[in-house]
Amino acid sequence: MPRLGQIALVALIALGLSACGFALRGSYTLPSIISPIGVVGEDSTTQRDLIAGIQRAGGVISEAAPLRLHLTAERITRQTTSIDSRAKAAEYTLFFELEYQLRYASGVPATPNRVIRLRRTYQFDNTRIVGKYEEENTLIDDLRQQAVAQIMTQLTRLKADDLSPEGDIPDTPDTAKASPESTSFTKTSPDATTP
Repeated sequence: MPRLGQIALVALIALGLSACGFALRGSYTLPSIISPIGVVGEDSTTQRDLIAGIQRAGGVISEAAPLRLHLTAERITRQTTSIDSRAKAAEYTLFFELEYQLRYASGVPATPNRVIRLRRTYQFDNTRIVGKYEEENTLIDDLRQQAVAQIMTQLTRLKADDLSPEGDIPDTPDTAKASPESTSFTKTSPDATTP
């Protein structure tokens, strides 16, 4: 009998969590207005990750879809944030910026252009250069995954009212809501030292 009580308790908790909208991180349900959807951009890791995420969420990818997600720009820059006693870089900050926009098949914007900006700071040991470049590539992959997750979250919240009719929408970037790791930044040249 105690076993039956445990099963009932687990079922009640699961029912309560699903009723309040709880979902495991990384699990998405796309609204029907964006399935099918096209993903347009340079053949990049970000584009492939987005396509995979949409398909995992039950979405259908189609080049003939009425709505297309355009990845308009992706930039990765690195800035020196501190130096050691030998005037060598001791800490870097990576900046990842991704611009995207939903457009109708005709090319007319359906939503404003949005920008996701993320950054990550890491220590740089000049005696372990090979390992540090591997660490940097891992951090870039992590930033890319965070950007894809933010886009997927925004897609799941999309309603028909959020889409403009095939009319004019200003093409000014709209910064996506910042996560703890998200922040606005001014584009800097790689390896620029901050005062």
